[in-house]
Amino acid sequence: MNRRKGLLIISYLVAVCLIFIPMLAFVKLDFIRLFRNMEWDFILSAIGVSAWCSFIALIIIFILGLPTAYVMARYTFPFKRYMDMLISIPLVLPPAVTGLMLLMTFGRNGVIGRLLASIGINMTFSKTAVIMIYIFVGLPIFINTVSEGFLKVDKGLEVTALTLGDSPLKVFYKITYPLAKGSIGTGLIMAWARGIGEFGATIMFAGNIKGVTQTLPLAIYTAMESDIQVALFLSLMMILLSLFIIIITRKRR
Repeated sequence: MNRRKGLLIISYLVAVCLIFIPMLAFVKLDFIRLFRNMEWDFILSAIGVSAWCSFIALIIIFILGLPTAYVMARYTFPFKRYMDMLISIPLVLPPAVTGLMLLMTFGRNGVIGRLLASIGINMTFSKTAVIMIYIFVGLPIFINTVSEGFLKVDKGLEVTALTLGDSPLKVFYKITYPLAKGSIGTGLIMAWARGIGEFGATIMFAGNIKGVTQTLPLAIYTAMESDIQVALFLSLMMILLSLFIIIITRKRR
């Protein structure tokens, strides 16, 4: 028994070390030199693009995702199971495939992009493309997370409220939404984190244009070619951001 427990602890420690040791690379950061010579215009530009595009994307994700999650949790109809599966496909797609799909759909010669181009709208290599990517990769996470939250809400409470004369919409805002609020918040945070960390799809569909489509991951990629210290600094920012997200989501459980 003690031997098995020892092996389990060793396995646990090895797994933790495999994840933690690469983070020690940031110990090499020369913070004094870094702050003196930091390209703040470059960094703030990437932060601005990521923040603005993710904010707009989250609004759209919330508007589209909330009713979709409710339908997924509460209704049944023909082929719903397969449609639910389709919603989750972006979660497992390689980023390059995601970028190519969006390019073939909304690019200048894409199925929808061709029609948009005919009226003077070009989505590729623009902030709109970044927002579209954030929505595409973040929406499934939000829908699945919120749907699970709705499933945990006792249907009996909703039925009771309906029998007392409340309208379905009033029941949703008085009972369902407040009880699922934690899942909704977690879904928004996770969707935001998934989108803001996207690299492959962004560089394929939106490009890497400073001040327009250069998000934080793309800024790290660009900085690698000129100054590894800047790339490490941006990476450290992303790690701290990820740690913050993990802490927030665990507190909501």
